[in-house]
Amino acid sequence: MPIFSSHHRSTIEAATARIIPTDKDPGALEAGVVNYIEHAIETYDTEHATLYLQGILELDGLARETFGSSAFISLQPEQQDRILTLLEKSRSPFFTRLLEHTMQGFYGDPRHNGNRDGVSWKMIGFPGPSYPEGYRPPFGWYDGHIADEFEPQTKKSSD
Repeated sequence: MPIFSSHHRSTIEAATARIIPTDKDPGALEAGVVNYIEHAIETYDTEHATLYLQGILELDGLARETFGSSAFISLQPEQQDRILTLLEKSRSPFFTRLLEHTMQGFYGDPRHNGNRDGVSWKMIGFPGPSYPEGYRPPFGWYDGHIADEFEPQTKKSSD
């Protein structure tokens, strides 16, 4: 069962869309960053689920206090930016985690439920880890193998 209600998802989508907005290139919405975040807090980052739920309440509370709006998602983009800036300046643990997850969901490997269709990789020209023949070390075979993969060196005896 998803941890986010539709309001939670909409709020996280709106916040991530202000962190990485869509312009001539895709942004957080097109990359499906909210899917990455939801997957992360439902699986390997469960300890931050409460932080997200409290953070969404905080966003809505600041929207009421600052602009008289019932919800963060009802604000204009510039107003949303002001709220997120307030959280950033106050070093909000929620904002810090949201920013980190947004970047991970946007630039990370699509197999983790973000970066839908590799949109950010296409934007920066990264062909992906399996581009057509797989990873090729930049300087040759030795660069692609860590030291413990080499055959053990035998010491030559001076006898």
